[in-house]
Amino acid sequence: MKATRALIRSVPALLLVSLVMASGFSGNPAQRALGHPGIALAGSTRDVHASSGGTKGAGAPASTGPVVGTGSFDGVSAAVSSLPVLPVVPVTSVKPREIESLLPNMQASTVKDPVRQAKKGTGPISAPIQNFDGMCLPLSKPCGQASDCACLPPDTNGDIGTSQYVQIVNEAFVVYSKTGAVLRPATDIDQLWTGTSSECAAHNDGDPVVVYDQLAKRWLLTQFIANPNAGEQYGECIAVSTTNDATGTYNLYTFLFGTDVFYDYPKIGVWPDGYYMTANEFPTGQLTSSGAGAFVFERSQMLSGKPARYVFFDEAPSNPPGGQYIGQLPGDLDGTSLPAIGTPDVVAEVDDPSSIPPTAAGDLGFDLRLWRFHVDWSNPSASTFGSNGSPSYTLPIAPFARPQCVYGYGPNCIPQKGGPQDLDTLGDRLMFRLAYRNFGDHASLVLNHSVVADGHVGIRWYDVRIPSAGAPAIYQQGTYAPTDSTTNPLWRWMGSVAMDHTGDIALGFSASGPNDYASVRYTGRAAGDPPGQMTQAEQVVYTGGGPQTQAEGRWGDYSDLTVDPTDDCTFWYTQEYMGTQSVFGSWHTRIASFRFPGCKK
Repeated sequence: MKATRALIRSVPALLLVSLVMASGFSGNPAQRALGHPGIALAGSTRDVHASSGGTKGAGAPASTGPVVGTGSFDGVSAAVSSLPVLPVVPVTSVKPREIESLLPNMQASTVKDPVRQAKKGTGPISAPIQNFDGMCLPLSKPCGQASDCACLPPDTNGDIGTSQYVQIVNEAFVVYSKTGAVLRPATDIDQLWTGTSSECAAHNDGDPVVVYDQLAKRWLLTQFIANPNAGEQYGECIAVSTTNDATGTYNLYTFLFGTDVFYDYPKIGVWPDGYYMTANEFPTGQLTSSGAGAFVFERSQMLSGKPARYVFFDEAPSNPPGGQYIGQLPGDLDGTSLPAIGTPDVVAEVDDPSSIPPTAAGDLGFDLRLWRFHVDWSNPSASTFGSNGSPSYTLPIAPFARPQCVYGYGPNCIPQKGGPQDLDTLGDRLMFRLAYRNFGDHASLVLNHSVVADGHVGIRWYDVRIPSAGAPAIYQQGTYAPTDSTTNPLWRWMGSVAMDHTGDIALGFSASGPNDYASVRYTGRAAGDPPGQMTQAEQVVYTGGGPQTQAEGRWGDYSDLTVDPTDDCTFWYTQEYMGTQSVFGSWHTRIASFRFPGCKK
């Protein structure tokens, strides 16, 4: 296992050294790179892209890029349905996957959340329609659809197609029908590359993502190469289905990024002109992050099974004074109403004064930053990212306090019934996905992250409106942290948010408290409801049967809320819960669907 990695968020050296010593890392914990070799430039040029509004980073140098590269097309896989179903032996111990977590500030924030929602909604959002178990960790005894990663957390992720639901976790995937029937049992992701000479055939390293490209009716499955052997490189393994059937064949690609920088926590978004990816950069031999990386892969070629290029921007050289760009998400298109041809995808992150100190007059440091990522496949060196690497827009948001929790230790961690260890929050980043939807006269982006609210943890969410001709603006925002009974208080975190075609917003999340095992829940708001409020009833999908007792309190690291493309109304949510075995990380996952009664096809 690699050493614990940490995102830079105003880190006091003493606390960092303490954490590093606990993790056994022997490198220099105070080292921090504001620039690094990264991916070698390949005859690329740099192009200044004027800011379209907002606040430009002060004195930021040119970003490294665009860097243009070509992936390896590894051929077409065997049909998933024909791959052997490998036996999974119950594991007797698990290893926690490394976390790049927010490190504690010298003192906790005293910011009071001005947009906290203190009362639950009562609206008629449906109870779960479908509700079935997903993959699990077979700890000491078999379980239904088992992953053999012997690790935690599961990194739960899934998407819905026209007739199938695909769930992917560390380090396997399952194909279900929409009623929960198993169409393809748990399959190791690297099995797709069986028979190839790709590094992807030898590495089942995880941090997986699955997205359904509803424009092409194809599936995309991906995971990173995180532990290259001698002579190998870090990279990303991407498989794109050749048909609408997730149990069929896939076009296979290996994108290698060199040995200097590891690109962690990759997240994928579908856009008409490419598959976009964000990642956090960790230079080799360095404990702390150096910044963010933004990629786009050549979608049209990957759909056709042809050699595909990528365009990459290293954001580290553009880091603002005293901080760094990190913890981002790419826009992921929902619905079939397309943005205008040539519209750039959007990359987003949320910051507070501890992550990027404010420099502009009147800026309190609580900001949502947006980058316009434009790719030009006819001349990739003309591709642009933001305003020469700085954000295209900086939107002030309501103040918030980040949860100060590392590996389940520190303030603002998540309590759980019967657990000797609190649960981690991952409060330093946006939670998957950044869902984009075009309504014609405007587009909406919805996104979320965890915050401290009234002593507990709740979920801050945003609805950003982008007029057809104009700059984006915060349309509404709120923090879902309702007051519970004094005997059963709950912390809500690890959210995922999406919007249906009528503008209804749903929010899925984990909930846990000192007298409650972690549960899977959701709520939402109808399009015409008062702004900033989740007005619908809070529904329970499933409640776990025991605590997470592994010493590092790992949870998540993400969940996924998606919208059914057949009606553009039905939400599908997948999230982690714990089984009844009160030993280490006996994680299970759940998959559920629901909808708003007012949404019609």
